[in-house]
Amino acid sequence: MKKNYLNLIWLAVAAIFFVSCSDDNDPVVPKLSITADVVEISETATSALVVKVNADAVLETAYTVGLTLSGTAVEGVNFQEIAKTVTIPANGSSATIFVTPINVSAIEDSKTVSIELKAGTAYELTATTSVAITIIDNANPPSDAPEVSFATSNMVTNPYLEEVKTITVGLSKTFSSDLIIPLTISGDLLADTDYELAGLSNDAITIPAGSVSADFTVTMKNTAVVGMNKTLDFAFTTPSVTDYAVKATENTVSVNAVDPQVDFSAWFNDDNQYGYFYEDWTTPTITYKTDLEGYWLMRYYFDSVAQDWKTLTGEHYTNVSLNDNNQWSEVINKYQRLLGANNIDIAEQERHEQQAGDYLGLVKFFSNEATYSKTEIKAEKGWFRFVSTDASATEGTVVVPEQTLTFYKADMAVWKAKTTVDVDGGTESYYAWYADSNTTQGDISQSTMVTPVSIQVAKSVGTYNTATKEIQVDITFTCDDVDFSIDPKYYISNDGNSYTMSIKYMNRF
Repeated sequence: MKKNYLNLIWLAVAAIFFVSCSDDNDPVVPKLSITADVVEISETATSALVVKVNADAVLETAYTVGLTLSGTAVEGVNFQEIAKTVTIPANGSSATIFVTPINVSAIEDSKTVSIELKAGTAYELTATTSVAITIIDNANPPSDAPEVSFATSNMVTNPYLEEVKTITVGLSKTFSSDLIIPLTISGDLLADTDYELAGLSNDAITIPAGSVSADFTVTMKNTAVVGMNKTLDFAFTTPSVTDYAVKATENTVSVNAVDPQVDFSAWFNDDNQYGYFYEDWTTPTITYKTDLEGYWLMRYYFDSVAQDWKTLTGEHYTNVSLNDNNQWSEVINKYQRLLGANNIDIAEQERHEQQAGDYLGLVKFFSNEATYSKTEIKAEKGWFRFVSTDASATEGTVVVPEQTLTFYKADMAVWKAKTTVDVDGGTESYYAWYADSNTTQGDISQSTMVTPVSIQVAKSVGTYNTATKEIQVDITFTCDDVDFSIDPKYYISNDGNSYTMSIKYMNRF
């Protein structure tokens, strides 16, 4: 009985021993989590953000844990590369991950990077298996960033001048790479209609690396819009990068296209008004009836031989163009001489006559000009276009438009052929063109007896002065007609069939 009792005791002790040995040899499975004390960091931060992978107890052996990265932040762009595994060392309870942001010069939304622990067989994961870090975008350039500004002041121009305006964009100091600086373009001037731009790409200007400025140009186009007052405005858009800053001043520039009314009273006044237009000529006493308003100015040419101004011609009548209150054009008066008028006694002497313009004095250079009494050379685009940016200014620019003038010539033996008939014991005479003028109603361009000659007038630019009552312009024209002949004293230069005359208009009184 005693022996059996001892055996039972030894069996119990053995069982306890074996159970104890089994518990000591079972491995300990750690529980891991990931945490960060701070979950936001600026992209300009100089220190990294710390993320920790934690074990619930000190580990006897090292544990390597896999990591998964996700989010809107791009590795290598928004933050420095992070190893895709982390190791908790033996005798340790945590491992550190460093999130080091990269300062991206582009201004954009803040980015996120999520770091998640991968599952493994040697450890367990707690509920905290990931942490989300926000990399806060920096919208402010550094204190030493260059400032951009316009180095050009606001400008005023008249579209009739078709000027090319240069606008300079400057930097306060050079930059190490090309800077693309976008602009906003606004105003009521229309691109490709009122102006053309050069030197911009997608409304942005590039300042090359190492440079402190770049230019672009605005070329004004003459749309012949009378009385224009419109603007073209440039400004810098809000920068999308922090490579530069916009200066607090000088950050806009405007081009103002204006066309103010010029005061013509220095030339067009009672003293210079031509009051001898008439509708017809029907009685022995001349009666002036027309309502035409025209002004009679003195016209001069610069005599290149005498080196002095000389009178050119006096047959020209001028007024403001009906279509453009800043342009001069000729006044053409056609009238009819009827039977019974002074010195007209027979029906064959009835005719249409005209008073008209010739601003180049072309009658001087042809011996076979065909006229119904006086010269008619229409300037379809007008004589002088007055161009100013300040209506109160006493000086400005005149532009002679590029155009073709038509001169009419004839066979003088026919045109000037005179027929004499006996009338009441005396004689009466009339020219061949009398009947022709009645057929055309005074429009010489419709005559079958004339040959048109084209005179090409180049765009010419001169000046006006209301104080001295002078207009002066060098007009270049081309004529290759065989009957054209010009004395060298009339022109100041020539090139083949092209001639340049210096012409001046002044008041007659």
